Amino acid sequence: MITWKDFQRLMPWEIVILVGGGYALAAGCKVSGLSVWIGRQLEPMSGLPPWAVTLLACLLVSAVTEFASNPATLTVFLPILSALSETLLINPLHTLIPSTMCVSFGVMLPVGNPPNAIVFSYGHVQISDMVKAGFGVNLIGVAVVMLAITTWGVPLFNLTEFPSWAVARNVTGGL
Repeated sequence: MITWKDFQRLMPWEIVILVGGGYALAAGCKVSGLSVWIGRQLEPMSGLPPWAVTLLACLLVSAVTEFASNPATLTVFLPILSALSETLLINPLHTLIPSTMCVSFGVMLPVGNPPNAIVFSYGHVQISDMVKAGFGVNLIGVAVVMLAITTWGVPLFNLTEFPSWAVARNVTGGL
């Protein structure tokens, strides 16, 4: 068993603060309604085909997840992308599934995910080395996800239709 003093001495508190800050940011965006507001402001994207909207969402999420934790990135962006899909009448699964997968590509910076932070904290790897190695991995990952959603995803999830369940309803209006 580990004692409390040993735990305090050995615990990488900077990682805990980093991950906790991401959760706090996500909760603030959700509670304040900022996520839904941003989704509604992206209506000018309505001229783009669904695959282009999905590609932009995947690239955006892949970039943001380098600076915030994966759960925090999802908590912030899934409501935004859901509102965007509803506004553009795109099946929400067309943007939400690939974006959720692309959140896992946070491999360029130490703050991208806890394993990166732990490796970086030992001091043997420089940030520039991580960026060089991770950038190509991110691009390949996004390309594979886009290939999968545009080939298998469309027939598997019937992504050509806007589903009736995707319309947000005001559940407090009837109270």
